[in-house]
Amino acid sequence: MRRKAPRDEGSIESRLIALAASLFFSIPTAVIIWLLINKELAYWGGFLGSGYLLSSIAIFAVLAFLFPLFFPAILGHVWRSIVRVAGWLGW
Repeated sequence: MRRKAPRDEGSIESRLIALAASLFFSIPTAVIIWLLINKELAYWGGFLGSGYLLSSIAIFAVLAFLFPLFFPAILGHVWRSIVRVAGWLGW
């Protein structure tokens, strides 16, 4: 039985390019999550400040930098979760 060769995730330059490309998808995702949470919190008089939006964008950026090959799966899981929650809440 052959052993799989370890996958090289690339140099620092390729990680930065992957990070820049991932921001194209992660920023709208973070904005949509922030808006949906604020929409629900508005019913109870609450609000999340822009600091939460910026921190979620930063978290997505760190994940994209640390796990460039795994990040698309993470983002796909986030979107599937958004769709499930939207179905539960009747949006």
